[in-house]
Amino acid sequence: MNGNVKEYLPQSQSGPADLAPAYRDRAHSGTAKGMAVMVWRIINSLMATFFFLAAMVNVNDGDWYIWVPLYGFPCGLCALAVLRPSITGHILFRLIAGTEFSLCLLYGIYQIYSLTTVISGVLENHLQHEEGRELGGLIIILAWTGLFMFSGFGSSQPMSNSTMFAVFLWTTGTLAVLPLLTWSLCFVGDWHRKLAHCNNMF
Repeated sequence: MNGNVKEYLPQSQSGPADLAPAYRDRAHSGTAKGMAVMVWRIINSLMATFFFLAAMVNVNDGDWYIWVPLYGFPCGLCALAVLRPSITGHILFRLIAGTEFSLCLLYGIYQIYSLTTVISGVLENHLQHEEGRELGGLIIILAWTGLFMFSGFGSSQPMSNSTMFAVFLWTTGTLAVLPLLTWSLCFVGDWHRKLAHCNNMF
């Protein structure tokens, strides 16, 4: 009788100690996700600042009606990503980012043609020409709107590989810091006279 009873008893029962690792893993995953969202918000705050300043710099230009919207829309997208990170997975958000990406890509092709016409085959720093600086701005916009479109951050199927996700955050962080850093160098002493990308800023 006792043997028959033992046959129907479960071989093992999960107690509180067995469930502890699962809760710890879940808590660690939640903490890591929270940190990633915080870093993503900081990165987008930096890029929103850059795009806003870039739009303001172009307000007094003759072609302001081109550059203010081109910088203004990415600024708005970054601001939305700061306020609500999950919005980057929304179809309307990606549609706006995709439209901006496509327009900048087409305009970038035109700027490349204009730049090659200006430099006339001379090997020099392209940033000393307005066309070169404008092309640089388009590349930054293309990089950021491309990240919004293809990164998967905020979508229902985010990156599952933690290493790849860390690389993604480091890459986007670098992209966010470099434009502001290179721009700020123009305000150091008389560097604006030496650095090509600072031409006509003062």
